[in-house]
Formats: sequence, C-alpha cells, structure tokens
Amino acid sequence: MEKAPIPKNEKERLLSLYKLGLLDTKPEERFDRITRTATKIFNVPISTLTLIDAKREWFKSCVGLPVREGDRAISFCGHALLANDVFVIPDTKKDKRFWDNPMVIGKPFIRFYAGVPIVNADGERVGVFCVKDTKPRKFSKNDKEILKNLAAWAELEVNSRNLSLALAEEKKLQKKLTEQYNEAERSKAKDEAILASVGDGMIVVDKNRKIIFFSKSTEEITKWKAEDAVGRHTSEIMQMEDEKGHPIPANQRPIHQALATRKTITTITTTSYYLVFKDGRRFPATITATPVIYKKGIIGAILIFRDVTKEKEIDKAKSEFISLASHQLKTPPTAIKLLTERLLSGKMGEFNENQKEYFREIRSSNQRMIDLVNALLNVSRIELGAFTIQVSKKNVSAVISGVLDELQSLVEKKKLKLKTALEKNMMLMLDESLFRIIINNLVTNAINYTAEGGSIRVESKIAEKGEMLGKNILKEKSFVFIVSDTGQGIPQKEQSRIFTKLFRADNAIEQHTDGTGLGLYLSKSILDHCGGSIWFTSRENEGSVFYAAIPIAGMKAKSSEKMLIGR
Repeated sequence: MEKAPIPKNEKERLLSLYKLGLLDTKPEERFDRITRTATKIFNVPISTLTLIDAKREWFKSCVGLPVREGDRAISFCGHALLANDVFVIPDTKKDKRFWDNPMVIGKPFIRFYAGVPIVNADGERVGVFCVKDTKPRKFSKNDKEILKNLAAWAELEVNSRNLSLALAEEKKLQKKLTEQYNEAERSKAKDEAILASVGDGMIVVDKNRKIIFFSKSTEEITKWKAEDAVGRHTSEIMQMEDEKGHPIPANQRPIHQALATRKTITTITTTSYYLVFKDGRRFPATITATPVIYKKGIIGAILIFRDVTKEKEIDKAKSEFISLASHQLKTPPTAIKLLTERLLSGKMGEFNENQKEYFREIRSSNQRMIDLVNALLNVSRIELGAFTIQVSKKNVSAVISGVLDELQSLVEKKKLKLKTALEKNMMLMLDESLFRIIINNLVTNAINYTAEGGSIRVESKIAEKGEMLGKNILKEKSFVFIVSDTGQGIPQKEQSRIFTKLFRADNAIEQHTDGTGLGLYLSKSILDHCGGSIWFTSRENEGSVFYAAIPIAGMKAKSSEKMLIGR
C-alpha cells in the first residue's frame, strides 16, 4: 500500500482550508443534494464531498458510508487531491497502490474510485468530490465530464459559503464603520461646541509652528479670521515680549519649549509674558503649550492663552494690601522677640527651667511668625517690582557655609546627615541677602521634608553651556547650587504647581510638615528677576533634588527704593 502524498504547500493549504470554516460543521442540504445526485447518475453506492485535514479526511457530505471521517494516510481522496484531472482507479485490486488497502480488503470493500480536486477561492486544493463502488467498472470520457461538472457544483457551494461569510463580515464591518463614523461626527460636533464655548485663545500648530486650527475665541482676541490665519506661522499672528517691551527670545517661548522638551509648559500670572497683535494691542497673558505626540513623535502643539490684565490688577491690589498689612504685623512680633530675649537673658530676674522652656517655645513660635511676615512682605515687594538687587563680588562658598552654620541646630535636632561638596574660592557677582534667602529656603525645605535620620547633600559647581543637570539643559555657563535629600518627595501630579504661591503638596499637609508655601515661589521669583533659574527632580517617598542656577556673569542688578528682608 502506498500512503497518500503530502503537497509541498501543505501549511498554506491547511490555513486556507481552516479559513473556510467548514470542518466539523453539521450536514447541509446544499451539499447533500450533490452527493445524492452523483450516486443516482453513476449508479454507485457511495459518494462523498471530502475535506482533507492534516491527518484525516472529513466528509462534509456523505452517501453510503456510516462514518464522517477516515485516516488520510490510507485515503483514496488523499491521492486524488494532487491529481491534475479526474483521478480514476477502475479496479483497486489491480492497482499496486491500493490492492492491500484496508478499505479494499475490508469494509467497505472499495473496488472502484473516481475523484476530482476541489479548489477554494485562494487557489488551494482543500478537498475532493468523489464516487466509489464495491465492484470494478469502466469510466468513460463522458463520465469524467459529468463528474467534473458535479465537482464544479460542489466547488461553487464551498466557495459560496466562504463568500457568504465574507459578505456577512463585510456587512458587520460596514455597520461598525458606520457606527464609528457617526460617533466620530457626534464627538466632532461636541468638541466643536466645547471649543466654541472656551473663552481662552486656542491655536493648534504643526511641528513647524504653522497654524492648523484657530478657534472662534482666538478670532475675537486676535482680530484674525481662521481662514486667513491657518497655514501661517504663529509669529505672523502675534509677538511675545516682556513687561518692558523687549522681545522674548524664540527658545524661551512656551510653544518652542513644548516642542523641544516634549513637555507641557505653563506660565503663571506673575510671569511677565505679553502678547502683541497687529493692531497694536498688548496684554499680559498666561500661556499653556502642550506637545501633541503620535507614535512617539512630535507632530505639533496646542497653545492656549488668556488675557490676565484683571488678574494682574487684582494681584497688585493684594500685594499692596499684604505689603501694608505686613508692615503693621511686623511690630508686635518684633516687640515679643525683644521681650523674650530679655526674659531669657536673666536681666528681668531668674526663672526656673520649666518657665525658661515656655519662653523658648514662645520665642520659637514668634520667630516663625516673623519669618512668615517677612516672606509675605518680600512676596509683595517682588510682585510690585519694588525691590533692589545690589550686586558685589562675593565668595559663594563662604556665603553658603554661613547659611549652613545657621541651620546646623535644625539638622542636629532631626539627627540628619549633612554632606557638602562646595566649589572652593568661587567669586561671583551676587546680592548676598537675596542669595541667602534662596539657600535658606532650599536647605530649610530639605530639612523640613526629610524624616529623622535621613540625609541631605549640599553642593555647588560650575556647569558649562549645554550641560544637562536634572533633565534640564543649561542655556549658558552657570554657577549651580544643588540641594538633594532623602525626604518624602513631591507627588508627580503636583509637581507642575510646586513654584506656585502658597502651594503645598498633599503629602506635606498630611504629614504636618512645617512650611508656608512661599519659599519656593519666592526663590523662583528672585532668580527670575536676576537672570537665574530653578528646577528640580523628585520621586514621592524617595526624595528631591533642587537646582538653582545663576549665570557665571552674576546676578543682574536692579534699582528700587526697597530691599528684600533676609532672615
């Protein structure tokens, strides 16, 4: 006996067969009528529509056999599958390939076989249509033509099922696409309604800053029509300058930074960004620029801006009130400080240790009040622009060491490990009192937000232009002051607000950590005014690293009638 051969493209053939979805399905009349017709035309007891699986022949339709499948290796159809024409065996006992086949020498005692391959829509041979007899017989040319026609009928039914499935799937897909299109239209209408209701200006640009969307509110603000603005560069629509009318360099504009850093850039009301339009109008604005990222690449950005003239006026009024109130509030705490110092000095008589401890607590609480009042006064002066920056050449490491000495008692009280790595004998043009405020705020924060037994590192260095520190690339050669700690860190969702006035992170509030919410705001404001910058990296429950940079040329001087108050 010769086993049924395996086609060279068996893997592809099987995949094509399985795609039909016919294997192991229930009998269908449309196939059964063909096998019944074949048995009547040829007067044979057996006819099958056979699908050739990996190791079996399975009968989609069968007349004359009690089973639905057989072993492919010994099957007649396995041989017929590879035939180029009708595969005929007039007498199986006279054919060396089949004379000892189990189906010849045993049930169903096949003595005659004729079969035609069935080809599906992919062009793959998936099965055979055949007739079988229990006695030898001749098969004429006319018989072959009839069998081929019956096989073509069966082949049509096989492929029509596949076509029906494809049509059904296409209908499902069309329905789904229609639903998705309708949903997209609804979403588009909703988005357009939302955008139309937004009072802020909104512009969408591509990666080259060419405008691709211009909202209705932006038309009203800029006096440009959307059809005229789309396709233009943002600089053709509006310019950006500082409070004094100096143009903001391109690389410092929020939209440029958003495209360059792949991060959302947001300005605050105290930042002096002014938008200038073609008709000469000019107003202070808060600006948010958000990069649009698709498949890991930048494809554009969304720019939202808002006129904050009223907010500026309100802030100015509040700052003037705070300045006035702070002046009035300074007197009582100052008097209390002097009185407690005299009481503790022994000049007012001797007190027992418990009484002295109460006085020390009063002094400590009073000092916190003085610090808060001074911070509020400094904030008001900065926001009103009423403060002086007086620079002179200073030994930076000596100034830093002086502040650290003043804070040593707080470090020891919390049993913290303080390490330093300071740039030696570095001379820089500084306003010492302002620089001390920055150092004091950053180091005090590290102390306050680091648990007992933790560690703090204070270092300074000269960083070159283009050098990356804490994910920030320096725009010029600078002196950088760095404070790192192993403290509670800043939650990711709150990091964008950390330099906002009076802001305190949730974990700081929950853990009752000392602080006013003014230190970082004040430090950033000072650095912004003197040409420096500040940034940080942080992970919640792991710690933070703060960087304060001053150009190597030093702080920029500024004249006014008032000075900020140092501790």
